[in-house]
Amino acid sequence: MTDSAARGSEERVPEKRKKRFSILVDGYVRDLFATGMILQKLEYDAHIVSSAEDALRIMSSALPVLVITELSLPKMSGLELLVTIKKDPTTKAIPVIIHTSSGDQQREALCTASGCAAFLKKPVDPEALYSAIQRATEITPRQHLRLRTLLPVMVGGRSASDGALSTEYVSELSENGVFVRTLSPRPVDAVVPVTIMIHSIPVKVKAVVLRSVFMGQGLFREPGMGMKFVEISNTDRELIRNFVKGQMIQDIPTH
Repeated sequence: MTDSAARGSEERVPEKRKKRFSILVDGYVRDLFATGMILQKLEYDAHIVSSAEDALRIMSSALPVLVITELSLPKMSGLELLVTIKKDPTTKAIPVIIHTSSGDQQREALCTASGCAAFLKKPVDPEALYSAIQRATEITPRQHLRLRTLLPVMVGGRSASDGALSTEYVSELSENGVFVRTLSPRPVDAVVPVTIMIHSIPVKVKAVVLRSVFMGQGLFREPGMGMKFVEISNTDRELIRNFVKGQMIQDIPTH
């Protein structure tokens, strides 16, 4: 399997993923905290503010890659903020996502006509938020939540007795693939069995190596391999999906 289009973009392995600067605007403290936590887990450096005026003040000195705003704000509304951003040549390219508890079809149509990238209803949903952010900010958006984690893994039939678990582990996980941190990456296009331990449950899949990163290939690059699942049961895929989503919303207040 050498066709990059067939592989898709889901398991790209960046040399160094940097947190991206975003602005989150919400007058509701609980929602500000909840959405901010999810953005942090999605590796966005969210600057949280409670008013549109504060958001515009920040943008006057630093442009974010994304703005997420509630419609109901203390003075200037979220819709007014959206219109202001889109009218300014300096900021009009910044995607704006409306994330609100007060939206109806009429407001949604108005926001869409004014240039919002997405219109989301509260309560926060990590998958919907991730999908909207990907579509708004990425040329080739990913479809599945990706979680930074640390999970035991066995690659190629190795067992714990040969020390594999001490040198190899999953550092990124989605329902479509993984990044395995290892000092001995397998060759690109190799298809190998992989067993991931999730809550003491072995998830057994076959995965193809899309990219290998070796020790010493540049500063700050994590040695390992990006892998895409080529054989996985529906049960195991669902288990991974629920685990990833559960980790995203862990410790986030729901009421």
